[in-house]
Formats: sequence, structure tokens, C-alpha cells
Amino acid sequence: MSWIPIVLGAILGAAIGYALASGNPVVALIVAIVCGVSMIVTNYVQRSKAEKEGMVLYDEMHVTVASKSAYTALRASLIAVALILIVTVWPTYFGVAVVPIEIVEKLYPGLGLSFAIMIMSYLIAYAYYMKSKKVIEG
Repeated sequence: MSWIPIVLGAILGAAIGYALASGNPVVALIVAIVCGVSMIVTNYVQRSKAEKEGMVLYDEMHVTVASKSAYTALRASLIAVALILIVTVWPTYFGVAVVPIEIVEKLYPGLGLSFAIMIMSYLIAYAYYMKSKKVIEG
């Protein structure tokens, strides 16, 4: 497993949280696009290198573990992500303030943190399911 996508994801979460906290949503969007393209290029380079060497990167077990881990991470963090999005995004774009705007501005780093929590819960679930091998049924 390569650490490059994990590092890029951590940088992405920190940069988006900082950009939103400082009031620069355009910078957050640019950072997201740059990190997304970097992750895609990294994945392409890894796959082409493995293909040249005749290696198989992902088999059926890895696909099953990844899908089960993604579902577990989504279930574990969806409520937190949804609540933070409702509190931070609604006042800005819909004019409906759930809490005072002064509090919302302090919660912007939590938006990046909520996505980081989702990614970390995926990685923890992936490691757990790979170690336990309990992915064949259910």
C-alpha cells in the first residue's frame, strides 16, 4: 500500500479546513482539484508500473474488502459530515442560519476534519477487514 494517497488526503483535508477557516472557498476548491488530479496521476503511475512488471494490484478479495470498508466508513461518519455541512453551508448559500454566523465561521475547520474522519474510518475498517478476512459473507 502506498503512502502517497494517504499523505495527499491529509494535506487535502488540512488545506481545505484552513482555506475555509480563513474565508477563501475558492482556494479550497483549487486545492481540492490539485490534490484530486495528483491522486489520479499517482494511481495511474502505480498501475502502469505494476502492469509493466506483470503484477496484479487488486484481486476479488481486495475489491470486497474495499467495498465493505467504504460502507462501514460511510455509516460511521455520515451523520457527523451531514451535520457539519448543514451548519456550515446552509447559512452561506441558502440564507437559513441554523446557528449564529459567528459560530459557523469557527466550525469551518471541522468541515475538513469531518472528511478526514471519514477517510481514517475507511482506512481503519480496511485494515481490520484485511486482517480478519471476514469479508466472504455478510
